[in-house]
Amino acid sequence: MVAISPARNSPHGEKLDSEKLRLAGKLLFSTTLLLVMTGLVMVYAASALKGEQQFNDAFMFIRKQAAVALAGLVLMAGVSKVPMRWIERMAVPLFLLAMSLLALIFVPGVYKTTGGAARWISLGGIRFQTSEVAKLALVFFLAKNLSRKDFNIDSWRAGILPNLAVFGCFAFLMMMQPDFGSTALMATVLFSMLFVSGLSWRYIGGGLLLALTGFVAAVVAAPYRLVRLTSFLDPWGSIQRGGFQIIQSFLAFQNGGLLGLGLGESRQKLFFLPEAHTDFILAVLAEELGFLGVTFLCLTFAYYCFLGFRISFLQAKPFPRYLAFGLTTMIGVQGVINMGVAMGLLPTKGIPLPFISSGASSLLMSLVSTAILLRLTYKQDQHI
Repeated sequence: MVAISPARNSPHGEKLDSEKLRLAGKLLFSTTLLLVMTGLVMVYAASALKGEQQFNDAFMFIRKQAAVALAGLVLMAGVSKVPMRWIERMAVPLFLLAMSLLALIFVPGVYKTTGGAARWISLGGIRFQTSEVAKLALVFFLAKNLSRKDFNIDSWRAGILPNLAVFGCFAFLMMMQPDFGSTALMATVLFSMLFVSGLSWRYIGGGLLLALTGFVAAVVAAPYRLVRLTSFLDPWGSIQRGGFQIIQSFLAFQNGGLLGLGLGESRQKLFFLPEAHTDFILAVLAEELGFLGVTFLCLTFAYYCFLGFRISFLQAKPFPRYLAFGLTTMIGVQGVINMGVAMGLLPTKGIPLPFISSGASSLLMSLVSTAILLRLTYKQDQHI
């Protein structure tokens, strides 16, 4: 197994890589703006009627989304001034913060229960999803640990077990909510980062077997997950048990055709498609903008991930290299899961589409991750 290699060390190579980083940063910023603007348009298109019906305010959801987007863009400018040594030192505080927030699941009344799951904390009128902090904390911890000078990926006890233990702590607390989707996402990020650090294939095989065992155990422990799985395999045979959402999403894609019905003209969002402005916003986009609109979004999202990985591979030091890879993987896998669910390729999970779905926590964490990626394109010689 070959780990991701650092940038060239020669003066000419460093200058060339710095130029490539600056270009990648400019392109990433432009791509992020495009995704955020697309998200704002689609959130309004998908949520205006719901806001009017439930809150007598058609701008209820878009107002919050726009405020978070603006705050995130301002944050990008602020993060660009933060020294890299400060960013590296965030690993431990982030880990402690995430664990503390997740542990509040044992304190009655702190978490808000919605749809049978307690995944949101409401404090001082602010409501946020703690799994978003946990995802960021895991990436920071792994980047910090994998970049240690004495780290040995070939050692089970010193190299692999500590990372699995930290993930296990996160997974236990998140499954108490329960949040199987975010746990699976974090497991994917974990093995991806271990893979690029040079993890042996025998450990990868063992990890996949362990993951499969955990999946089966999770299904057995909560029968509703089996219902979601069967409804995914045969939605028309399980309309009353979970197939309704997928069928409505299929209808939205079918109605959209090649060019779509036109912006704001979706019919499935009229209370036929549950969570139209969050988990299934891609289906609304497909119905209103058609196959071409979906293709444009998928390509834009893929280009964002390409730029993120490029920024990672151009880093001269281990920590920023692993950090950029982990952040990009987290956003990329989350996007693939959401798109797969909307297209009926994956079982239904409550995973938002980064930058696009309505949701302050998801959008803020996506923009924070992007801000860090952009920071890694500035003044490479000052990296730790």
